[in-house]
Amino acid sequence: MGHNVNEYELIPQTIRPSAEAKEAKEIHFERTTTVSEDEVQLHKRLNKNQLTAYDVIINRVFSNKAGAFFIDSPGGTEKTFLYRALLATVRSMGYIALATATSGVAASILSGGRTAHSRFKIPIDIDENVSCISKQSALASLIRDAKLIVWDEASMANKRMLEVFDLLLKDLMDTNVLFGGKVVVFGADFRQALPVVRNGKKEDFINQSLLYSSIWAKLEKIQLSENMRAKTDHAFCDFLLRIGNGQERLNATNNIEVPNSLIVPFTAERESLDKLFTVTYPYLNSSGYEASCTDSRVILTTKNNCADEINDMLIDQFPGKARIFVGIDETIESDNQSQFEDLLHTLYPAVDDSSTDYTSFVSLNVNPTGHSAVIENRNW
Repeated sequence: MGHNVNEYELIPQTIRPSAEAKEAKEIHFERTTTVSEDEVQLHKRLNKNQLTAYDVIINRVFSNKAGAFFIDSPGGTEKTFLYRALLATVRSMGYIALATATSGVAASILSGGRTAHSRFKIPIDIDENVSCISKQSALASLIRDAKLIVWDEASMANKRMLEVFDLLLKDLMDTNVLFGGKVVVFGADFRQALPVVRNGKKEDFINQSLLYSSIWAKLEKIQLSENMRAKTDHAFCDFLLRIGNGQERLNATNNIEVPNSLIVPFTAERESLDKLFTVTYPYLNSSGYEASCTDSRVILTTKNNCADEINDMLIDQFPGKARIFVGIDETIESDNQSQFEDLLHTLYPAVDDSSTDYTSFVSLNVNPTGHSAVIENRNW
């Protein structure tokens, strides 16, 4: 113990550990992230508000000045697109940019994204004397070198978590400047989910949010307002904002009424669903059908069984002959399940692609045991 392998002179050359061996795999990934040319050009596709925010943040990054920003962006304003442009620009210059989010779903859509708990080793249950990262660790070195830190869905984080993050960066950077003088970009929409408080009420959720942290007043606020997902429907965008801002008028029963223009009137269940399908997928049964007709449209339901029923009804409307493939995601020996489960999930049933005009629609239905699935494909 405590000896160096080179002391034994096993080979003439000196044995030096590689960078990968010195640092954890995730740390090495952050330091060697490559950016495609398409990603580098993302900033050219930003709208006016997004570009203003981009310019302010990037200027702060490359002028080596501190900056703590909060991007207030209602759903549909594409703050994620702005994050991607920021991350790509910084990384393309050979610098480190860390992408994090409060939730795993939000983190998964960012390049190199990790949850903030995972990236900064912040425990779920935070006490007053929490110590997240050793200052001598490779992760601490990575954070010190980072030019930009992006934290999405900050509205869902408990204010104590964000305050610990501030203390962590101050400790790593040996300074009392907010967030250690790093350029940190938070983004969220307080009209959506707030921190979870067990057995809490509305006021408890609000009191535990970033809004009631001492950090909030120190953040530079940037507003995104243009709804990019529904920019051709201004009335719908305004309707969503009024609801989110609590400005939409209530009816006599203290409820918000949905405009008739957004409603498919109910007559009978099957008849109404057929009308919904026609409105949502108007070209489904036409000769000019294209895959984009279904790729960019979705019907949301509140229950899984409703989703299954609607899915089956839609599959029946696809032209062509149905084929059924049975896929098994359970190993023969139960002891091997944990070892090979990830591999099994990467396997797909073979598909005959001899027809050049083949397009598939897949429906996955898991049986009650959770071990097998039936996948239906229709080709035309």
